[in-house]
Amino acid sequence: MLTALMDHRHFTTILHTKEELLALKKGSKSFTCPHCSSPLILKIGNIKIPHFAHTSKLSCLIAAKKETPAHIWSKALLYDRLSEVFRDVKLEYYIKELQQIPDLLITVQGKRVAIEIQCSTIPLSEIKERTEGYRRENIHPLWILTQPLPSGIPLKLTSFQQGFIRFSEEFHFFLLHFDPSKKSFTLFPHLTPVSTNSFYFSKEIKIPLEKFTIPLTILPPDPAESRILKNWNHYRGKWMNNKIRFSSARRDPFLSEVYGEGDIFLYLPLYIGLPVLPQMTLIKSNSIQWQYFIWNDVIKKSPFFTKEMIYAAFMRRLGKGSIETRNFPINPTGSSIKILIDDYMSLLEKLDIIQKRKGRGYILTAKWTCPKTFNEFQQHSRDFFPKLKHILKKD
Repeated sequence: MLTALMDHRHFTTILHTKEELLALKKGSKSFTCPHCSSPLILKIGNIKIPHFAHTSKLSCLIAAKKETPAHIWSKALLYDRLSEVFRDVKLEYYIKELQQIPDLLITVQGKRVAIEIQCSTIPLSEIKERTEGYRRENIHPLWILTQPLPSGIPLKLTSFQQGFIRFSEEFHFFLLHFDPSKKSFTLFPHLTPVSTNSFYFSKEIKIPLEKFTIPLTILPPDPAESRILKNWNHYRGKWMNNKIRFSSARRDPFLSEVYGEGDIFLYLPLYIGLPVLPQMTLIKSNSIQWQYFIWNDVIKKSPFFTKEMIYAAFMRRLGKGSIETRNFPINPTGSSIKILIDDYMSLLEKLDIIQKRKGRGYILTAKWTCPKTFNEFQQHSRDFFPKLKHILKKD
């Protein structure tokens, strides 16, 4: 921790030089925890930033956090930077109503922002609980991920790291990452999944610490649509081949259902597995799976269907576990799944696969006959792709 009580006043290590802190320590100044009132010792080394530690093992909310050196360093850097921008920046402030201590608490024009720096992996349910607690107290939570991320495209994220993905109108689904060693933020905008843990993104945005503020005041780049659209069929085929290679039709529920319906997995129509941007990031299951269920459960079996029928079928599959969503604890999704389905239906309509009738209903206009040979499927590809590219370019 970076704050303590000295002579009944708050004392912060990062506001003082190492020489000043050494002088205080030699002067036998006593420090106490502002949260549990137990004694603290001032630690001053050559590697870690100067900080306080509890002398006893008594339970204390802030001591239980067990902060890493990277966490303490990140907190100090952000405190320095944001104190330049805002007048009211509190470090390790105890919020009594929540019994919670955010790393930083900023107050601007009566509105509060709690900044939580996350270095270690914790249950996403804990992040969700703390996020909801802040919102109940009208505090805006800002979670900042500092775990190292792999370089390269696509960006590979663990399930925990995906929990920090948020949505905005400017950046769509995005991830904000802070590297304290480089004193720099990286924003990955327009995240679009190509597998369970891999994402394409438009050009990453580097934000030096000295330029960082809240809210972010940067212009969003062009979406990553050209990148994902150029490569989506490659990843579609890769997923299907891996599914066959590593799964058994008898043991894999999805393959079993596809073959049970009389469909040939590798010859599914190309409008099953389409990239539906940007909302498809919500769904952890491959787009082939959830789009096949929509097609199989409703579209190909109902002479006349409505969006409400599609929604209901999708939610049934979700309830059974046939479709999985990603866990975004800091990003309330609201009606985004409905938007996803609406966008998929709109794409099918533009491709002349379905047609809207008078009222709210649709009919299937492109009856699908499963190809008997690879050459027949190739002909389907030659007919389909030019039309899709034309539609996507128009959009």
